[in-house]
Amino acid sequence: MLNFHIRKVTLKSGDIRYRTVITRSGKAIKTKTFRRKSDARIYGNRLVIEFQEHEAKGVTPCTVGFYRLADEYMHWWTGKDHDRSRLVNWWTNQLGNILLTDITLELIREKLKPKKSLAPATYNKHLVVISSILNFATLQQEDEDITEHYIDENPCKRVRRLVVNNKRVRYLSDDEKTRLLKEVKIIGGKLFLAMIMALTTGMRKSELMNLRWSDIDFDRGLAMLEKTKNGSRRHTPIPDIVMEKLIEVREVGNGLVFPAPHNGDIPVSYTRQWKAVLKNANITDFRWHDMRHDTASTLARDGKTLKEIAEILGHKSLASTDRYTHLCTEHKSRILNETMNKSISGVGNG
Repeated sequence: MLNFHIRKVTLKSGDIRYRTVITRSGKAIKTKTFRRKSDARIYGNRLVIEFQEHEAKGVTPCTVGFYRLADEYMHWWTGKDHDRSRLVNWWTNQLGNILLTDITLELIREKLKPKKSLAPATYNKHLVVISSILNFATLQQEDEDITEHYIDENPCKRVRRLVVNNKRVRYLSDDEKTRLLKEVKIIGGKLFLAMIMALTTGMRKSELMNLRWSDIDFDRGLAMLEKTKNGSRRHTPIPDIVMEKLIEVREVGNGLVFPAPHNGDIPVSYTRQWKAVLKNANITDFRWHDMRHDTASTLARDGKTLKEIAEILGHKSLASTDRYTHLCTEHKSRILNETMNKSISGVGNG
């Protein structure tokens, strides 16, 4: 049976509050604090009445909080997205032990609002994860062996994804690249190594940050990427100039190449240092992921074919690489002009 009682609470400031404590079988299961005692009483009465209505209909009120759901979800989920755990933790920090029935469309939109200032893909990734978690909750609800009430419908179905412009190509000018690397060296540490690896191999940040020493074939100059965005294994060549830097700090074992300072089991983020580098180098509208575009653009401007670029970046289809077509075309036009201008320069002058 559900009951409630009200506690008078005195804050440090001396103000008085009234806390409604909802109990079941004598055990507190939920609390909420109000400025007025009448509001606390109304809240308690409403919950008790709702419980009685649910009980009369044979429906068990929701007692599952998001923290517990997230834990159950991660035990159930078998996907290959290496970033899924981080995003689930982010949502857990946002929603805590809020009951699933209290997670509304408006609440989800409110939590996602700060992500709108970031890249659309980042916003969409957070939305996809919370939607997946709440979909899992609806699946639990359909299980006849489940005695608790989860949720019948996923509120995320009414939250729209942002439009992603996958055709963006932002690469560094020679002057920008010089300024960038100069500022990175000033900061020091392994950040310089991480950035020249990003600029010369085209590895994604997640691939780079999760790279382990045992993944590097020092004899052949390769990074053996087991977990990639496409879900397939990839061997990424590492230029000699980068291999020399890696050998200088080489470690034995299976540790991360770029571990967090105070926890060697998780990758470093470099978020703060990255912002400082861009600011000091006076470089705008440039993301870490754009270093991957810079790799492809450098190869295209040097005359490499789209197929060669796709193989290096790990694209399964040339459709993902066609954004660099104009750069390859510019290179071909330059060669054609140089060659043909020479071949006919003397014609008609005789």
